[in-house]
Amino acid sequence: MLDERTREEAEASAREEVPFRVVRSDGTEIKLAYSSPRPADGHDELALLETLPWFESGKPLRNWMLHETDFYDEVEQIWGRRWGAEGIGRLREVLVSRPTENETRDEYAREWQYYYSSASGNADLGKLQHQFDQYYELLRDHGVRVNYIEPPVPAIGAYGYLKNLVTLAGGGLVVRGGAIMHRMGLGSWQRGREVIWSKVLTALQVPIYLTIHGRGIGEPGAGRWLDSNTFVFNESVVANEEGLRQIEWVLGNLGIEFIVAHSPGWNDSIGNGNIGTSHMDMVLLTVDERKVLLAPHLVNYGFIRELKRRDFTIIEVPVEEYWDLAINGVTLAPGKVVINQGSPTVVRALEGADVEVVQVDFSESHKFAIAGLHCATLELVRDQPS
Repeated sequence: MLDERTREEAEASAREEVPFRVVRSDGTEIKLAYSSPRPADGHDELALLETLPWFESGKPLRNWMLHETDFYDEVEQIWGRRWGAEGIGRLREVLVSRPTENETRDEYAREWQYYYSSASGNADLGKLQHQFDQYYELLRDHGVRVNYIEPPVPAIGAYGYLKNLVTLAGGGLVVRGGAIMHRMGLGSWQRGREVIWSKVLTALQVPIYLTIHGRGIGEPGAGRWLDSNTFVFNESVVANEEGLRQIEWVLGNLGIEFIVAHSPGWNDSIGNGNIGTSHMDMVLLTVDERKVLLAPHLVNYGFIRELKRRDFTIIEVPVEEYWDLAINGVTLAPGKVVINQGSPTVVRALEGADVEVVQVDFSESHKFAIAGLHCATLELVRDQPS
C-alpha cells in the first residue's frame, strides 16, 4: 500500500499545469499556471457527470449537496494538496527562502535595535546561506518536501528595505486547507513582505482564508500547536487584541481551540534581545504528545497552569541556555525534533524524556535577526490523526 507521502506525490504528478496570463491595463503581462486535477487529454465530460452525486440527467444540479460539502474535504482535489500543518504529526512539506543581501545591509548593524537584530553586527552572507542550505538538506533527508522562494533583490517596501525575507514563519499560518495572512507588528521593515508571501502561496495553490486587517496586528505563523485541535499564540509586540480576535474567528470556524498566552515586550531597548520576546515559537515547542519545551520566564503563569491542567510534561529551558534558541526548533514528528546546535542541558532533558534530538548549526542566523529554525520555516503539510 502506498504511504501518504507517496500517494500525494503520485496525485500531484497526475495534475496538469495549464498556463494562463493576466494583462494589466498598461499592457504588462504576468504569466501564471493553473494546476488542473483533470488532464485535458482524454477528458470525457458526460462520463464524469454520471459519477457526480448531484447530477441527474435533465434536471438542475442538486445545489443543496454542494452546500453540505466541507471545504476541507475537497481542498486536495480542487487546490492540489490537503494543506494544513496543525499539530505535531510527521512534517511533510514546507516553504523556505534562501538568504540574500536583503538580510545583510549595513543599516541593520548600525540601527540593530530598530531592526530587531543583535549588537554583534552583520552576518556573513556566505556562511548564512551555507547553514540555511544544510538545514534544507536535513529536511529533505527526513522526507520533507521543500519549496523555496527566490525573493526580489533589492526588496523595498513602503517604509524602507524589507528585512527578514527568510523568516518564512512570517508567511502565514497554514491550517485545515488554507492560510491566515499576517499583518506585521514586530517591525515596519516587515510590512510589504505579505504581498510577496501571498503571491507565493497563491502560486502553490494554497487558499487564503483571511488577511488580518483593520486595526488588527497578528503574526500567527510563528505560533505553536499543542495538538492538532489546539493552537497557542501570544498577545505581545506581534499581536494585539483585534488581531487575536480575527485569528480566533478563523480557527473557531475550523473547530480549533485557540489559547491566548501573554508575553512581555519592551519599550526603549530590546537589551540585545534580553528584554521581553516576540512570537510564541520563542517561548514554546511541543516536542511530543503532551510534552513541551518551555521558557517559563517569558510567559504568564496562567498559561503554565493551563499546561498542567492538560497534563503536559514541561521541560524547562534554563535562562543561561535560552539564547541557543533550542526552543525555536521544528518538530519533525512526535518525539523527534531538530534544534540549533548547543543547549547541552536542554538536549539531555529532551533525551531523558525519550525525545530524539537532531542538531544543526544555525548560529549565523542569530546575527542578522533574532531568529532560529522555526522562524525560517513555513509549515505547509503535516500528517493528521485519522
